[in-house]
Amino acid sequence: MPVSSVDLRSASSPAPQVLLARLQAGKPTVAFVTGVSGSGKTELLDSCRSVLQRAGTPVSSTPDEQPGSAIVVDDAHSRDPETLSRIARFAESPQATVIVASEPRFHDPAVKELRRDLGTTGSAFTLAPLSRAEIVARAGGTITPVVAEAIRVESGGIRAAVNAALVAARSAADGSGEPEVVAREAISQWQQRRLRELDPTTLDVLTIAGLHPAPDPNTVAETLGIDHESACSAVDRARGSGFLSAADALLASAAPRLRVVRGDHVVASIHRALVDVLLAHGVLREDTAITAAHAGISTPALAQMLSDAAALAPAPRAVTLWTAAIAAGTEPGVAHLPLADAAVRSGDLDTATALVDPVLADGSPDARRDAVRIATAAAARRGSYSRCAALYRWLGPEQAGADAPLGVLALLATGDRAGADEFTAAAASAPPTTENSRALLLSTGLVTSLTTSRAAAIGSVLRSASLSRPHDRAEPESATAIAALLALHGGDLVGARSVLTRSANSSTTREKLLFGWTVMLGGDLSGAADIVRSCEPKEFRDHVVARALTVAIARRRGDAGGLLNAWKDAASVVAEMEVDLFSLLPVGELWLAAVRLGETARLTHLVDEADRLLTDLGSPPAWASSWSWFGVQAAILSDDPAALVPYARTLGQAAGDDAFAAALADAGRAWLRVMQGSPDVVEVESAARRLETAGLSWDAARLAGEAALRVEDTQSATTLLQVARLVSGSSGPAAPTPTSGPTDQATVSQLSEREAEVARHLLLGHTYREIGAELYISAKTVEHHVARIRRRIGAGSRSEMLSMLRAAGYGPAGPE
Repeated sequence: MPVSSVDLRSASSPAPQVLLARLQAGKPTVAFVTGVSGSGKTELLDSCRSVLQRAGTPVSSTPDEQPGSAIVVDDAHSRDPETLSRIARFAESPQATVIVASEPRFHDPAVKELRRDLGTTGSAFTLAPLSRAEIVARAGGTITPVVAEAIRVESGGIRAAVNAALVAARSAADGSGEPEVVAREAISQWQQRRLRELDPTTLDVLTIAGLHPAPDPNTVAETLGIDHESACSAVDRARGSGFLSAADALLASAAPRLRVVRGDHVVASIHRALVDVLLAHGVLREDTAITAAHAGISTPALAQMLSDAAALAPAPRAVTLWTAAIAAGTEPGVAHLPLADAAVRSGDLDTATALVDPVLADGSPDARRDAVRIATAAAARRGSYSRCAALYRWLGPEQAGADAPLGVLALLATGDRAGADEFTAAAASAPPTTENSRALLLSTGLVTSLTTSRAAAIGSVLRSASLSRPHDRAEPESATAIAALLALHGGDLVGARSVLTRSANSSTTREKLLFGWTVMLGGDLSGAADIVRSCEPKEFRDHVVARALTVAIARRRGDAGGLLNAWKDAASVVAEMEVDLFSLLPVGELWLAAVRLGETARLTHLVDEADRLLTDLGSPPAWASSWSWFGVQAAILSDDPAALVPYARTLGQAAGDDAFAAALADAGRAWLRVMQGSPDVVEVESAARRLETAGLSWDAARLAGEAALRVEDTQSATTLLQVARLVSGSSGPAAPTPTSGPTDQATVSQLSEREAEVARHLLLGHTYREIGAELYISAKTVEHHVARIRRRIGAGSRSEMLSMLRAAGYGPAGPE
């Protein structure tokens, strides 16, 4: 099929087919067809004439030419109103056949009235741009859908442009060129030829539409200095040209051709005049302003408008606006710091640091203070609080001024309590503005967390969070995150969840990951894993939390293979990271994974840093208790009672004033007796239940499960296993993870059917006698089965055997 013919069969609208079908049936037909230039109006009308002429019907272009003829009129928009009125009157006859085609003319009363009249008598429809499928069909299947889509986008679906592209693509079928490349070039040439045929005023309207989509006649008239009637006519001609999209925006592919036809100077002059008009009326849209600035328009009014918008915009948008403001003429010295601030908040840390470094080296005192704040925010996101502290030490408390509370935060994060005290004194002298009060409440809460109750510290931090505004400035840490961390360090999962969910709509990736941590500690491992998968960390700090959370989930599931894979994924962040007060939870989880996998050498330095940091801060229970519990667990996994003692001692010292520390201290004492081979059932049960209450249900189940394996009394073992099941909820396996290498899942899965039955009963805590009674075999036979299971899976001990079986899924609390 020649590409120049009308392909009515593939048309997205059935209206043209219905029109031709009525004509072929000899029925009187009235229709008004609207289409832009090149849309196929003329082709359709030619087909209509052919059908009528084959039927012997005379065809005229005006009602006066030949009585009894059908009227077929193309380009009705170019006819005078009197002619259009006569056509409308002619169509009133029940036996009349009138087919009229026109470009869209929204401001031409005569064309609008004729369309309305013919639509009332018969039908009125618009020829839509060709779709990808229609272009493929129009080409007779000789091009791929990918090439067809490229043609559609480049041409806007205009049939005449598509025809030019298909002719070129067909000529390239012999291998003389890439079909898509030659098609694009053909469209470009067609567009340039067509643009040269348009009058200057229509080209001016298209130029306006290239910057300001959907130009209205008033804007056009004022921009071009023409009268309103001429502007209306020019807007109509532009809409009918085929170079505007459905949203009346200039086709992107036509913009370079228009610039060639009109010239850069004319385009720039029109755009500058347009911006002035829109600014004068207060209707310049941000996107238009951004485009204008990057197109080279530079005026004080445009620069001010962009700067004002940037100051109120959220981070990613603010970066775009500040960049445009600089292009429009805003002084770099004015814009660089707010641009750097927005860049930090949008995750572009490289741009931020590149902008603030020159200010740090040679800026005014106020500019240096802001530069330090921004540089500190970037460093914190890179996981380097040592740089944060160094920046504020360099700035000093006096120069920090109202940002002194951030110096407190940075120095406490690295364990420098004395340095933080100097900044605390300076912070109190700042004017009591809302912003300063917010920062002061945050630093006060942190200082309080070192000396008094956790609740008092969280209260101060929460008040700081309540004063935070959307799109706030870049800082090292948010009050929401610190409040959540304090709650998590104290086992207050309800509090952490409350803090993190009340700002869920505007939460950062960091806060989402902390929420995932809360969900994980609450026992919903699948939910926590879903949260990790939904996050896309861009900053190193977030990568650390995401990797550690994945490790924590795998460890609690008893998934040895998953734990090994998670550890491998975390290895790169472990190698790069440093410890700060706000990273103790992920460091602790990574520590336990390293112990489990025999990789402690990789992060011994991090453990030492954490111990030193907390010691320098005076081992505050609000932060040290949870870290000490990691130390207890590491000693347990290493089967090293001596290593447990210093951490248990720290917990014991804090137990008098801190309920969470007291619960952990009790659990530490119970664990020590378990490791020494003399667990106290009552003590273990009490400690497990306190751990559960403190938000550590998995740890509680693990304590009870391990104790059950080490007591000699069957009844006591059964009781403890029942406790383990009760406190574990959905948190995963109750028994301890073995300290040997990864479980060989394939080997465990090779158990015979009878051995699998025995394994399941073992993990339910049943005795050999109870298993035998259930399976109708003797207790001695059960013992033989257990021995074979242990040999088959290569377990070094009964405890390891049970853990491996549970990890393989034989227990009710096995992997999810």
